[in-house]
Amino acid sequence: MWDFATGKGHEARTLYLRALDPEGPLPLGTEETRRLRAALADVPEDGEGPDALIDEVRRWGAEETERFRGVLTEEAAARCVLLNCAPLALSAGAWLQWLSSAGNGEQERSLRILALYASDVGVGYPRADRGGDYRALLRRHRIEEETPGVRLAAAERIESFSFRLPGLLLAMSRLPDEFLPEIMGADLCLRAVGVPPPLAALDDRTTAGTDARALDLGAPRRGESESAFERSHAVARLLAEERPDERPRLSRGFRWAARELGEWCGRLLDEAALTRHPDYDVWRLICSRARQAAVYHGDHVLEGRTLADWFANVDEGPGPFLGALARSRLVRPGRSDASPLVRGLIGDKGPMFRIFTADDVAVLRRWIDRLPDEGSVLHGPSEGHEGLHEAQRSWYLHDGRSRSGAATVPRRSAAPVGGSLRAAYHALLGRADSPGLRRFAQDYTARWLIRSRHRLERAPVRLPPRWDSVNGLRTWLYDEHDRHGRQFEESEPPIPSREELVDSTLQLAPLIMIDGGWLQGFTDHQHASSPSGHFLFRTYWDELGNGVRELNHPRIYRALLRDMGVEPPPTDSREFAAWPGFRDEAFALPVYWLSISRFPQSRMPEILGLNLAMELSGVGSGYRSSRVALKHYGFSTQFVDLHNTIDNVATGHSAWAVDAIDSYMADVSGTVGPRQESEIWERIRTGHRSLNPPDGTVARLHTALWSRRTRGNSEARR
Repeated sequence: MWDFATGKGHEARTLYLRALDPEGPLPLGTEETRRLRAALADVPEDGEGPDALIDEVRRWGAEETERFRGVLTEEAAARCVLLNCAPLALSAGAWLQWLSSAGNGEQERSLRILALYASDVGVGYPRADRGGDYRALLRRHRIEEETPGVRLAAAERIESFSFRLPGLLLAMSRLPDEFLPEIMGADLCLRAVGVPPPLAALDDRTTAGTDARALDLGAPRRGESESAFERSHAVARLLAEERPDERPRLSRGFRWAARELGEWCGRLLDEAALTRHPDYDVWRLICSRARQAAVYHGDHVLEGRTLADWFANVDEGPGPFLGALARSRLVRPGRSDASPLVRGLIGDKGPMFRIFTADDVAVLRRWIDRLPDEGSVLHGPSEGHEGLHEAQRSWYLHDGRSRSGAATVPRRSAAPVGGSLRAAYHALLGRADSPGLRRFAQDYTARWLIRSRHRLERAPVRLPPRWDSVNGLRTWLYDEHDRHGRQFEESEPPIPSREELVDSTLQLAPLIMIDGGWLQGFTDHQHASSPSGHFLFRTYWDELGNGVRELNHPRIYRALLRDMGVEPPPTDSREFAAWPGFRDEAFALPVYWLSISRFPQSRMPEILGLNLAMELSGVGSGYRSSRVALKHYGFSTQFVDLHNTIDNVATGHSAWAVDAIDSYMADVSGTVGPRQESEIWERIRTGHRSLNPPDGTVARLHTALWSRRTRGNSEARR
């Protein structure tokens, strides 16, 4: 079990990695929730109001920045800070990723939180998230671990304590129903601090080329007039007004984040100070290579011990080993060019050629050249060596010797979702997950897609059999738009009766009230600004009105229903799913949307196809026909007018949909072979067909047979 509440060992890395993955192993359940609450619970109550808390944390930030300035006088210390700020800086704002959902898309607080998050990810542009400027800063310093994920979490020069705060925040983000007030309290704290003190203390040479505001979590993004701090503060005030009983939780989240920042800064300051010791870099290098080196150095002796023995016992500390090495014939103190270690062993003709990287060689040279300086290992034992030895105990190593135990994922029974589509609809509206709910969503999605693949080549509307790697899908899109236009001009569909129009509008409500729901998985931080995913997040953001209540599609549709004399319950309530005004079949497609949206990684090709089908479905014909009927009976046409424009094929959602597919396929074609590319394209075509899958007896029998076969194969593999 992860001990992330106490921060012992390296469990924070494990938690960080798990929480990054929207489809990661389950559960983040009862025990994890208890541990997260334990991390929050020991924050002392002080009764201070939000303004006092903000002033206090800003004073602390200024003082802490000055403490770091006293330490960051050398490149090694600055590099240490840059590395250890990466887990938090590269995930800036990610803790907001799941606070909006299909079920709360009408709510003011959700819209405001989504507006704040959309700014953080740079909505509308690829790789424009707040971490983008930090990635550029890392690249300028030749630091490769620049993307949140396995490589970052495995970086030995990033301390495990630097994953604790982002790991806890990301874990809470996966449990928004449990931790929303605490998340927003923590968010306000981080925005109030602005630039984390370790980064604020870096000199201009280190941050050259980076606008300081780009590293400020509370600053506005380019082209924005309202700062992120102001937006976060407004959300906190709104939450406190809506739910006065949750004010203590907001305050607790703020104070918890302030405490975590303080503890992280304290430990990072100590580590950065250690980097000034002349033996720091070389000892970290030796510790990181000791396990591998012990295999090859059994016949070379240093002061009566084989090098293999020295390497096998690095836990004894730096003093004896480094002293023996400095006094050996391999090293000429102050003269790295003349030292056999550099000139011979690791040279281009030596037995250790290419064992060390260019940065490693620079570390060795610098250590040898500084050996004559006071404080080096040649001047006898030092207090610095005691500090190095103490810090060494917490350094992360790939060999597992400093791990505190392997994490295991507890299994829970996969209780199924209650038997009806209505129950599934309500359960899937939020972000909460469980093994049973995930299994339902996987199975429902799989069955729907099997039916969608049935006789795909006979579908009346379908994507081309092959993706055009030269022209992409734009030509196909324009042809389809022309066809829709001709269909409208050449046909005169009868205007339905008023009762038929009201009923059809009502039966679409479970679908339209979650407009964009098939894309909610792309609020995930790693997808929201990716080359393909940013198109989908931008579309989702548009469907919810870009944070403007008057443009929010579910609210507009609810107003249309009210205009028709119908008032369903709130969408996220059980009463909505159980409302007798809806027929059961009205929930079939919405449940598919909500199910597939939970798998933005494993079902991305199908979601891309579904998104194109959805965005093009009414443009040029369907929306225009609906407008005629609505206008005939004096109902508002705002909903269909809005969609007929924003879904347009030149600059609207339909265009973004083909751009997303073309971007994805261009990436795929460069990494897989023709066969795999064809299979992925077929999945996109199936997703496109899944908006209107065949519904006959043969298609349903085909689905049942293939579902049984697929389930049998899965059980056999398990």
